[in-house]
Amino acid sequence: MLDYTVRPPMARSKGKRKNAFIRALTAIFPAKGDAAAEIIRKIIFLGAVVALVITGGELLSDIRGELVQQYVISDRLDKIKNNGSGNLNPDFINKVQEEKPYIREDFLGLYAENNDFIGWFNLGDEEKIIDNPVVQGDDNDEYLYKSFDGQTIKSGTLFADFRCEFGEDGSSPNFLVLYGHCLSSQLMFSKLNRYYYERENPDRNTYYTSFYTKYPTINFDTLKENGKYKVFAACLFNTDEQYGEVYNYLRYGRPFESKDDFNNYIIDIMDRSFLATDVDIAYGDDILCMSTCYFPFGMDYENVRCAVFARKVREGEDPGVDVEKVRRIWTWKGWQQAVDRKIAPAYPSRQWDTSKLLSYEG
Repeated sequence: MLDYTVRPPMARSKGKRKNAFIRALTAIFPAKGDAAAEIIRKIIFLGAVVALVITGGELLSDIRGELVQQYVISDRLDKIKNNGSGNLNPDFINKVQEEKPYIREDFLGLYAENNDFIGWFNLGDEEKIIDNPVVQGDDNDEYLYKSFDGQTIKSGTLFADFRCEFGEDGSSPNFLVLYGHCLSSQLMFSKLNRYYYERENPDRNTYYTSFYTKYPTINFDTLKENGKYKVFAACLFNTDEQYGEVYNYLRYGRPFESKDDFNNYIIDIMDRSFLATDVDIAYGDDILCMSTCYFPFGMDYENVRCAVFARKVREGEDPGVDVEKVRRIWTWKGWQQAVDRKIAPAYPSRQWDTSKLLSYEG
C-alpha cells in the first residue's frame, strides 16, 4: 500500500528547488497557472494587507498626535499647578478667597485657568500612572472631547458626573462618579482596565491581581482637601439591555440616603466584583466610582464598562493596605452575554467576605 502522506520518490521534482523567498512570493501574489479561485483569494488577501497597513499607519499617527497634544497640555498644567497662585493678580485671589474660602492656595492657578476645575486625580503617587486634573461641567458631554484649556482633543478630560453635588463648603459628596476615556494611547482612565488583568505581566499566576498589589490606593485631591482612597472592588458592567442585566452602578450620581441604601449598593457591587480585598467598608464612608470603557471584552465591547471602586481613608486611619490578601473572584455575578461567553459563570453563591462590610449585619 502506498503511503500518500509522503510523495513517492519518482513524483518529486527533479529541477532545482525554488528558494524560500520565491516560494513566499508565489504563495502571496497571483502567479501563472493559478486557478481563478486562487487568484481571487490572493487579491482579497493583498487588499486586506494594504488596508491594514493604511489604517494601522493612521492609528499610529493618531496615537502619536494625541500623545504630543496631551503632553503639551499636561506640561503646561503641571507648571500652573506647581506655581500655585504665584502669577495671579492679588485682586483675583482676594475675590476667590472671599467667595470660596475653602479653595486651597496651591489650586488657585488651575481654578483661575478653568472654573470647572474640582480636583486632581493621581494613581501611582510619584510614578504618575494616571495624573490629571478633574473638572465638572454642566452635563456629561461637555468634556468628552475637550481639554482642560478648551482645546478639541480625542482624549478629553477626566470629569465628575454633573449630578454629584459638592457642598457649599467644598465638601465632597458621599458618592462621587468620575469618568475618563479608554484609549489606545493609554491616556486618561485607560490603565484602570489593568485591575481586571495586567497584560504586561508575563506571569499568568499573578497577572489578575498584580496591578492591585502595586496600586491599592488612589489619590483624589479636591479644591478643599487631599484625599486618599483604598480600592475595594473592580467590576465589568453591561450597558445594553439586549445582552442581559444592566445594573445602575452609577446611581445617576445620587448620594446615599440611608444605611440600607449604602449596604444594598455595596453588596450589589461586591457580588459583581472580580477582586476581593482586605479593605473594610462602612456606612458613612465616602465612595469613589471611576468608570471607563472596557475594550478587550469582545466583538460587542462598546457595551461594556470597567468600574473601579474605592473608599476614602478615614481620619486617623492607616492608609496602608495588606495587598497579600487580595484574591481573584472567578464567580462574580455577570450578565447573560458574559455568561454565554464563559467570561463569568452562572452566579452560584456569594464569594466575598461580608464581614468586610462593617455596617451590614446580614
